[in-house]
Amino acid sequence: MVLDRPDAQLIGLSRQGDREAFAGLVTRYQQKVFTVALRLLQDREEARDVTQEAFIRAYRNLSRFHTGAAFSPWICAIAVNLARDCWRRRQREPGPFPGDDGDGSLPDVPDDRYSPEKIWAAKEKRQAVQRAVAALPWDYRVTVTLRHFQNMSYEEIARSLGLPLNTVKTRLRRGRLMLQKELAPWLAGEEGNG
Repeated sequence: MVLDRPDAQLIGLSRQGDREAFAGLVTRYQQKVFTVALRLLQDREEARDVTQEAFIRAYRNLSRFHTGAAFSPWICAIAVNLARDCWRRRQREPGPFPGDDGDGSLPDVPDDRYSPEKIWAAKEKRQAVQRAVAALPWDYRVTVTLRHFQNMSYEEIARSLGLPLNTVKTRLRRGRLMLQKELAPWLAGEEGNG
């Protein structure tokens, strides 16, 4: 079965024109790429478009992919670049922020173990974090998203974005400080209630 094969083999077969092999890569990484795009853009439709375009571009540019490199950071880098372009286009167009009316929020999964108050508090916290991350300047939003929501290592982020490792560390540190500052009033209220 195609999905049982390692990435390197699927990439090799894809380079030879095997569309089923590339479909295996899409299946393997589609959710990860979509999640990155959704976290960056806060809009499901745009995230779907970015995900689709990222895989189209990856397929067209497989000859540029360095043999032996990991596919995941490469496809995520393509998605980040496309998301940045989409975000820039959106900044030029007037209109409401996509996440404000609930369009961009991630689905809530009810958990019967918690009271309605705890579920509501968790939802508020999640939304506060999503808004704070969405408010970060683009470069910080990307590094924070890749590190904390995609669990990529500093090295993977540096390779994906073509940045020096120290730049990634600096952006993460500054992004975290911005998030702390943005979430401080909310966290202060949380401590008073808890």
